[in-house]
Amino acid sequence: MRYGPLLQVGLFLTFLYAGLGVMLAFGGSDAVSDTENRALAPLPLWSIGKLRSGEYFRDLENYWADHVAFRGALVSAGKRLTSWYGVAGKDDVILIASDANNTGSGAIAAQTDETVSPAATGPTAESGTAPASMGAGATPPPVGTPAPAPVPAPAPTPVSGEKERIVGKVLIVGDRAMNLFAHDPNAGTAYADVVNRFADEAARRLGPDTSVTVLLAPTAAEWAQASAKRPLSDSQRQAIEDIYNRLRPRVRTVDAWTALRDHGGQELYFRTDHHWTATGAYYAYAAFAGAAGMTPVALERYETESVPGFLGSLYSATLSPRLRQNPDSVKLYKPFVSHEYTVHYSGPLRMNVLDMSHASKTNKYRIFLSGDRPWGLIKTDSAHDRRIAVVKDSYGNAFVPFLLPHYKEIYVIDPRQFHIPLTDFLAERRIAEVLFLNDAEVSMYRGFTDQIDKLLRK
Repeated sequence: MRYGPLLQVGLFLTFLYAGLGVMLAFGGSDAVSDTENRALAPLPLWSIGKLRSGEYFRDLENYWADHVAFRGALVSAGKRLTSWYGVAGKDDVILIASDANNTGSGAIAAQTDETVSPAATGPTAESGTAPASMGAGATPPPVGTPAPAPVPAPAPTPVSGEKERIVGKVLIVGDRAMNLFAHDPNAGTAYADVVNRFADEAARRLGPDTSVTVLLAPTAAEWAQASAKRPLSDSQRQAIEDIYNRLRPRVRTVDAWTALRDHGGQELYFRTDHHWTATGAYYAYAAFAGAAGMTPVALERYETESVPGFLGSLYSATLSPRLRQNPDSVKLYKPFVSHEYTVHYSGPLRMNVLDMSHASKTNKYRIFLSGDRPWGLIKTDSAHDRRIAVVKDSYGNAFVPFLLPHYKEIYVIDPRQFHIPLTDFLAERRIAEVLFLNDAEVSMYRGFTDQIDKLLRK
């Protein structure tokens, strides 16, 4: 009887590794899932410490789940079933639950489709219409100052399986998809407070003249204009205003919302991906340059190139046949300033600001800065002797290349992978200008804010 527990453990491990052997023989061996547009879990390394803590078996479970035989086909079939769920109305507008977000903390809600009335999507200027969050012909006040109280959008109706708000929903209208936006005031407050903490710490460590700027970019859902869709998504303009109004007076804010609204007739967002296009990023850059006292480079100054066949994160989240039949093209504005770009992991690695190795891959948005990296340094031949650190999520990737004409050095920091105390890093390099560039979903979830917060803790 004394060998009973050992025998049970031995039988369990025998079964586990026998199953692992079968999986390795017949399962997948890919490191990346093209269907889900993400990295797959690697085979974990065994150690006594990991075994005692339970970490080894958790990692092994993740590896097993990611590499089971025929997994790609099963995932594709499951997502197609999701897109068929429910009864499509005559307008054929679909709402699908998804974990596609940009904040560092995914949330998966119950799989649900709903039908709503159709309308044009994206920020358009046709017929003189204004974005849904404004009346026709209305002009917003400068961002960073109190806005007139708007008529609040009706609260999103909870869908089966959810709690109080829509989380992680993709709305597909025609050939265009977008993440719906559900404002969490606590998340917005947390973001403003962590930026204020950084501004205070930067003033002490880097000097009182340190420039701190925040640019929050609205996502495509802000410009869905049909009244039937307004209740599905909260006002990003109001969420951004709430954050800006909570920031310290010395923190500069950038009104990207108006800049995007004013150029609504152009392709500012991808149809199949949750990011803005380089064109959308350009108009936000122009707003930033104006706020910083710089003259933006004219868009016509850039040589352009188009990379076709991009099916982005929202296609990966839904596998919608409509999106598959209408892939995006990635328009590139080629830098004309001589530069070199180095990213840092354990050591430096040379990259390209526009990395065309990703043009033939699934995630073509990774062309910009070669994707998200812990931190990178762009050195330029700019005549301006400025140096800046950009603390960003992936919206910053298409934005940063436009900064090259204005700065001698550009430090690009992604808090989701960066682990060095932020002010220590900046003080060592004598950087006195910092831009926080995020999309408005930082006021949906605290994931990205928590990553910044970790860099400020002592």
